Amino acid sequence: MKASKRWKACLLAALGALTLQLADVGTFASGTAAAEAAGTTYYVDSVSGNDSNSGTSTGQPWKTLGKISSFGFSGQLHPGDQVLLKSGSVWNASLDIAFSGSAAGQITIGSYGGEVKPIINGGGGSYAVRIENRQYITVQDIEITNFNAAKPNDYKTEFHRRSGVWVISHHEGPMSGIQLKDLDIHDVAGISVSGEDWVTDTDGETVNKNHNAAIMINAWEWEANVPADKHAYFKDLLVENNHIHDVQTIGLNMDGFANDTSQYHQNVVIRGNTIERTGSDGIVVGVAKNPLIENNAVYDVAINSYDFKWIAGIWVWKTDGAIFRHNEVARVHYLNAASTDSSAFDTDISAQGDHVYEYNYSHDNAGGFVMDMGQLQNGTNYYRYNVSRNDQHHRSSGKTVEVHDTGLFYNNVFYNDNGEGFLLSDNPKSTYINNIFYTSQGSQPYPASPKFYNNDFYGATPPSQGVRNLNVDPKFVAPSGGDGMDKVDGFKLNANSPLIGEGRVIAGNGGKDFWGNALYTGSPDIGMFEDPASTKNDTAAPSAPTGLTAQERTDSTLKLAWTAAENGVPLDADIYNASTNEKVASVIMANSATLTGLTADTDYSFYVKARDLSGNVSPASSTLAVRTTSASIIVDDADAAKTGTWTAATGGNANGFVYAAKGSGAKTIQWTPNLTNGGYYGVYYWLPPRASNESRATNAVFTVQFAGGTKSYTVNEYTSATGQWLLLGNHKFEAGTGGSVTLSDNANDKVVADAVRFQYLADFGPESMTSVTVTPGKQQLKTGDSTPLSVIGADAAGKTLDLKTEGVAIAYHSDAPTIASVSAQGVVTAVAAGTAHIQAVVTINGHDIASNAAAIIVGNGLTVSAPVFTNGEGAPITTLQPSGIVKVSTTIVNSTDADQGVTLIVGVYNSNGLLLSTTENANVKSFTNRTLTATIVLPANTNGVSIKAFVWDGKSTLHPLAGKTLFPH
Repeated sequence: MKASKRWKACLLAALGALTLQLADVGTFASGTAAAEAAGTTYYVDSVSGNDSNSGTSTGQPWKTLGKISSFGFSGQLHPGDQVLLKSGSVWNASLDIAFSGSAAGQITIGSYGGEVKPIINGGGGSYAVRIENRQYITVQDIEITNFNAAKPNDYKTEFHRRSGVWVISHHEGPMSGIQLKDLDIHDVAGISVSGEDWVTDTDGETVNKNHNAAIMINAWEWEANVPADKHAYFKDLLVENNHIHDVQTIGLNMDGFANDTSQYHQNVVIRGNTIERTGSDGIVVGVAKNPLIENNAVYDVAINSYDFKWIAGIWVWKTDGAIFRHNEVARVHYLNAASTDSSAFDTDISAQGDHVYEYNYSHDNAGGFVMDMGQLQNGTNYYRYNVSRNDQHHRSSGKTVEVHDTGLFYNNVFYNDNGEGFLLSDNPKSTYINNIFYTSQGSQPYPASPKFYNNDFYGATPPSQGVRNLNVDPKFVAPSGGDGMDKVDGFKLNANSPLIGEGRVIAGNGGKDFWGNALYTGSPDIGMFEDPASTKNDTAAPSAPTGLTAQERTDSTLKLAWTAAENGVPLDADIYNASTNEKVASVIMANSATLTGLTADTDYSFYVKARDLSGNVSPASSTLAVRTTSASIIVDDADAAKTGTWTAATGGNANGFVYAAKGSGAKTIQWTPNLTNGGYYGVYYWLPPRASNESRATNAVFTVQFAGGTKSYTVNEYTSATGQWLLLGNHKFEAGTGGSVTLSDNANDKVVADAVRFQYLADFGPESMTSVTVTPGKQQLKTGDSTPLSVIGADAAGKTLDLKTEGVAIAYHSDAPTIASVSAQGVVTAVAAGTAHIQAVVTINGHDIASNAAAIIVGNGLTVSAPVFTNGEGAPITTLQPSGIVKVSTTIVNSTDADQGVTLIVGVYNSNGLLLSTTENANVKSFTNRTLTATIVLPANTNGVSIKAFVWDGKSTLHPLAGKTLFPH
C-alpha cells in the first residue's frame, strides 16, 4: 500500500462475516447559511468608479477592492448588505474580506450589470480573495485568477504558494456561513508538489501541494491552551456551482487541525462544481464531520502538473463519516506506477465512521475506481449503484480497486473493454453483492479472500469462493463512454436481461437505484438498474436458526455463531437483544457475528432471525444467555516506571504519551499491571498518531514478561496503524504484579510509548487450539547454519498462542534429515544442499495436532527457476489463445550474503519482431526467495506469435541471470 498523501501513517468485521449498519448513514449537511436580511447594496466599477463616491448606486460606484476591505473593516458593512462588482470590470489586486455578516443575514460579494463576470487577478500573490476569521460571507459570480502576468510560467522554475480563494480560521472559534458560489477560477499558478515531498517556496517556507488550491479552506492552531470556544473550524460551509479549470494546484482543498471530532468542520457541502485540468487532486476534504460531496464533475486531474504523485480525483481524510453521490470523475492522470494512486475516490488516513459512495460515474482513471488507506475506524465504506468504466490499474499496487478497510460493494457496474480487465485487492474485509463485472477481453483472476455473493462475472471466470454468482451477458441497453452523467444510461438492463430478479435484498440500500427507480420491484436485480417492470418474487420464509452459541468472549465483545442455511449456503441474519427486542447487528450470508461496545462483567441475552435472498424473515432462534468477561486492565505511560529521560507529548491515550530518541537501551519504560485474576490475556499497545514529518523507529522492541518466560515483539512504529489497540500477543499471567511489558530506546529511531492493555481471554489456552503452524526463523540456510522454529497454535476464532513457551509436548520431524535435521528443542540445522520439510506434532490432553510442513532450503548461490506459463486462472497453457491472458512466473532463491535485484521481462513476438512487453521487478533479500509473475494480454491475432521470458539482474545495465525461455517451446 502506498504512503498517504498527507503523511505515511498516521462496527468490527467479524471473522467470516460482515456486520452491517446500513439503515442510517448519518445526517448530511445542507449548507445552511444565515437568514436573508434587508440591507444596503454597494456597487464597484473598476473603470468609472471613484472611492470618494457613496457606492450606494450604479451612478456612484466605488473603484477599488481596497475600498471594500477598508469600508468593511471599519464596521460599515452590516448583515444583509451586498457589494456588487460591475460586469466586465477587471482588478489586478487581491480582495481581503475583513468583515462578517451574522446569523441575521449574509454579506454578499457578487456582480451586477451583465452576464460577463467581473475579474479579480491576484497577480501572483498568496491569494486573489481571502476570508480570514470571518463568517456569514457569500462570494459569488466572479472570475478569479492568480498568476504573475510578467512571468506567467514562473511556477515551472520556482515554488509559489498561490490560491484563488483562501478561507482561513485560527484561534477565533468556529466560523459559520461561508458560501462560495458560481465562481470561475482559473490560471492559479501555484504548487503541485506531492504531499509526501517538501520544497522551499519563494518566501522561504517549507511547503507542498497541500498549502494552496484554487479554493483553499483551512483551520489551524499554533498556540497552546486555546480556550474551548476559540478552536478553529468551519460550520455551514457551502461550495457550489463553481467552475475551476486550468490551474496548477489542487482544485478544492479543505483541511484542519483538530483531533476532537466535536471540532471537525460541520455541515460542509461541496456541490455542483466542475473541476478540470488541475495540477493536483480535484477535491480534497479533511477534518470534517459527515461532509456531503455531490453532483460534482472532475476531469483531467493533474494534467497540468510537474509532480502528480499520490493523487486522487475526490478524496477525504480524517473525516467522521462522509457521503459522495452523483459525482463524475474522469481521467485522473499518473506519473509512474511506482508512486501513483490516481484513483477516482479515496477514504484516506485517520477516517472513522461510515463513508458512502453512491450513484457516481468513474471512467478512464489511471489508478482505478477507488482506494483506501486501511485506517478506517468504527465504520464501513459502502459503494452502491456506481459505475466504473475502463478504470485502469496503473498505480503502485496495480489494482483497479485498492481497498483494505471493511467495505461493502453492492449493485455497482464494473465495465472494461480496453483489455485491462479488473484487479481487486485480496481483502477479506471486502464483500461484493449484486455487482456486474463485465470485461470483453478477459481479466486477471479474482482474489480469493473477499466474499462474492450474487454477482455476474461476464468475460472471465468467477471467483471460486463465490456463492450464487453468474457468468452471463448482462444485456446492457447500449454501454458507451465519454463525459457526462447521461453516458451512464447505456448501463440499464434490457427487458430480457438474465440479471433481472437474480439479486438479493440489501437492507438500508438508500431506497432507489441510479435513475431513481424504487428498490425493490419484485426480487432485486443485479447491477445498478432496478427494472420497474420486474415481477419475479419469493415470499416463503426460511426456518429458524439453530445452535446459537458464544464462540468468544471479552470485556466488550461477543462472537456469536449459529446455523441457518439453504442448499448449504448461509443465510443473512439479524441479531436481537432479547431483553429489549432491539436489533443490534446484521450479517450477510454468514453464520457468525461479533458484537462490540458491550459492558464488562455484564449478563446479556440474544436471539437470531435469518433472512433469505428476497428478504423473507425466519422465526427467532432460541435465546442465548451469556456474560462478558472482567474489564481490561490499562496501564498508561503516566503510570509506567521509567529509567532515563522521556519527553512528554500530547495526543495519545488519556491525551498524552512519551518518547525517547534512539539509544543503547539505557532508557526504558515498564508497564506493570495488577491483575485480579490469573489466566490468559491478550497484550495490546496503543500507538498515538504520527505527524507527517515525524520519524519513528521501525524496530521498537516490546518485551512481555509472563508466567514462565519472556517474549519480545518487534514493532514498526513508523508504519503501524495509529489511534487503536494493536496486539502484541496472548500469554498466561499469574494474578498480581508479576507480569510486565518493557520498551527501551535501543532502536533505529525515536521510540514512542503510550498505554498497554491486558485483555482477559475466557475459554482460551492450549486446550482450545485447533491448528498449529510451524515457521522457521530463516527459510534458507547455508550448510552448517541453524535456525529456530516457532510453533504457533490457533483456536477456532483465530486467536494464537506460542506453544513453545507453554511447555506443551512437541515432536519434530524432517522428511530429509540428510539435508536439514531438527532437534528435540525445535532447532533446524542445515546439513547438505537441497530442500527439506519440517513438521511438528503437538500433543495436548492426549490429542495430537499436526502442523504444516515448512520448507527449508539449503544451498549457496543464486538459483533461478525456469519460467512457467499459465493462463489467467493459473492453469498451464498449451497454446496461445487470441486476446488471452498469459501469466509468466519464475522463482528466485537467493542463498547469498547480498540482496539481489531481479527483473523478469516478458515479450510477445511475431515474424516482424517485438509486439508488446511487460516487466516485473523485485529485490530479493539475502537468504530469502521470491516468485515474480508478469501478466500479459495477447493480441487478437496470434498466428506466428511466441513469448520470450528473460530474467536479468535488475541493475541499470542489465545482465542475464538465466537464459531466455521460449513458448511455444
